[in-house]
Amino acid sequence: MDGAGKDSQGHSNTQGNESEACIRKATVGKATGVKRTLHVKWDPKTGTFVGLPTVWAQTLPKGLSRDETTVEPKSLPQHLAPEAPKKKPENPNEDEPAYISKPFNFQHKHHVKMDQRSSTGFTGLPVEWRALLKTSQISKEEVVQNPQIVLDVLNFQMQGPPPVLPSKQTLMSAQEAASNFIRKDPNKVYKKIKKLGEGASGTVYSVIHRKTKEKLAVKITSALDMDAIKTEISMQQMSKHRNIVSYIETYHWEDDIWLIMECMDGGPLTDMVGPGKDWPEQHIAYVCKQMLSALTFLHRSHRLHRDIKSDNVLVDFDGRVKLADFGFAIGLTQEQDKRRSVVGTPYWMAPELIRGLPYDDKVDVWSLGITLMELCQGEPPLMDKPPLRALLLITTQGTPKLKNNGKKWSRALTHFMSRSMDTVVKMRASAEQLLMHPFIKSASTQEQFAEFVRSVLGRR
Repeated sequence: MDGAGKDSQGHSNTQGNESEACIRKATVGKATGVKRTLHVKWDPKTGTFVGLPTVWAQTLPKGLSRDETTVEPKSLPQHLAPEAPKKKPENPNEDEPAYISKPFNFQHKHHVKMDQRSSTGFTGLPVEWRALLKTSQISKEEVVQNPQIVLDVLNFQMQGPPPVLPSKQTLMSAQEAASNFIRKDPNKVYKKIKKLGEGASGTVYSVIHRKTKEKLAVKITSALDMDAIKTEISMQQMSKHRNIVSYIETYHWEDDIWLIMECMDGGPLTDMVGPGKDWPEQHIAYVCKQMLSALTFLHRSHRLHRDIKSDNVLVDFDGRVKLADFGFAIGLTQEQDKRRSVVGTPYWMAPELIRGLPYDDKVDVWSLGITLMELCQGEPPLMDKPPLRALLLITTQGTPKLKNNGKKWSRALTHFMSRSMDTVVKMRASAEQLLMHPFIKSASTQEQFAEFVRSVLGRR
């Protein structure tokens, strides 16, 4: 979304008591090369949408009446919206309206104004946005205090991540990656052992090479989104580092893509956090050191990971720590060192991404800081909040705080955390700077961490 009207720190200039003020213009970037085959229609008999994707349907309250859906839902692409009579503005004498979004590659505009008489604090919201806001636990007072930020997070929640155009270097590498796909049945080469995990980008299994008996991992994903697969593979090929999971080869068989990768037998860091799994500070420092080493390598090469979280940090029983899952990674060119696309997991996401502002490699550093908090207290902050309210709080509450003001932890750790999550992006430390922080000097050895992994995961 357009950052016009915000100060250099990304803060809104809208005052809470200006109830009749217009919301500034903001846009969502145009999608390119996207083809959608969804068929959504309104069923007057049941009073519901038919064919609505689950992720959209979940935002609508149960029992939504026909009257509440007669306003055209302009957060949907125009060809998916049900026909509805045009409705006059509720308050025609208010100031000129502002345009707050541009969904996909359509030119539809929303006329939204502050209205303290409304139950949401807005008038003119698309019906789905209004329904989502009413069930989000965001109070009317919070809307009045932060109108533009509330619209930003609503837009993020409803529109989702737009497609991203990789750099020319990445596109060339992606073409090379596609030319190296192996066109034969991978089941004849690899034997599946067990399922390791499942996510939006595919399902991961441990496998054994039938001839060499080498243990590896495979991510199986649909071949439908071939452009994203090519980009992910090219990112993996260009990211050869001791703290990044190694890419082996790719099979294209029937409707599936098999990405064969190095196997980290300890699994994701997520399995090592939670109730009863207390982390000594020296092991937290060790994990941060390994992650920062990988991020420094990526950032020096003008690449971002963009989905740093415990699920994408893998460990093994030898004490190694490696970044995985480059499904959201992207290359930066020196001419264009800021991105506007929104990706990643909301609870780990930096405020500038949620606001739709330009961003750079500091977004990975923020996510590392949230992962550190996860190791300290078992989960990232705001996990108990509904997603939309969590997004609002991430953008308004400043740098997150550890429980009990971090009294359990050293000053070095809490200072490291504050440097990694400064809300003023220019003041936030880089990965390279954090590698030199005194907290990192307290890191355990690889052998000590290996013993910790074995004790937590039950293997000695």
